[in-house]
Amino acid sequence: MTINRDSKKNSKPDAPKKRAPKKITETYLHNSGLYYLQRFSAGKAHFRSVMLRKVRKSCLYHEDQDFDECAALVDQLADKFEDTGLLDDAAYVRGMVSSLRRRGLSQRAIVAKLAHKRIEPDTTLQALDTHDRDFAPDEESNAEKRAALIFCRRKKIGPFALNDKKTREQYMATLARAGFSFDTVNFVLNMNIEDGQDILMGRP
Repeated sequence: MTINRDSKKNSKPDAPKKRAPKKITETYLHNSGLYYLQRFSAGKAHFRSVMLRKVRKSCLYHEDQDFDECAALVDQLADKFEDTGLLDDAAYVRGMVSSLRRRGLSQRAIVAKLAHKRIEPDTTLQALDTHDRDFAPDEESNAEKRAALIFCRRKKIGPFALNDKKTREQYMATLARAGFSFDTVNFVLNMNIEDGQDILMGRP
């Protein structure tokens, strides 16, 4: 029996058409910006870059639009959201630093991650300094050690390893890639699980 391949192709459902980008207006940008901030936290520079991507996509499709004029609307919106408190760089950085420390990220990793969000390294380091002093006023490095232990617990390595298949050198390499210093790596890898849990629970 001969198969009619053309009819088989024609029987396939049509692929959904991509929705055309909307034209840029103040109202559209305002509503789109609010919707974004309801889902994600953002600093002013990162918010601006997100909105400019929408503008660029819209201007490529609607050739009658002027990119510079649309970009100016984005700047006005970012300023407006900053004035009303919807965009607060200081609060954003504090929240991100606290969240990332709880996930066990090193200082170096946090600086790099926030740099991708267009936050200057000095700004991140200041927030880290404040956060870590609040955690351990007598010795800020304790915050880095605690972060390394959280990282080990998440990855089930070092004192929290479930088996001994990996070598100490492999654990050291994993922690080094995560941005922890040699001294911090040595500190956590020389601990047993009980001591590690004591530090994570804040027990002396």
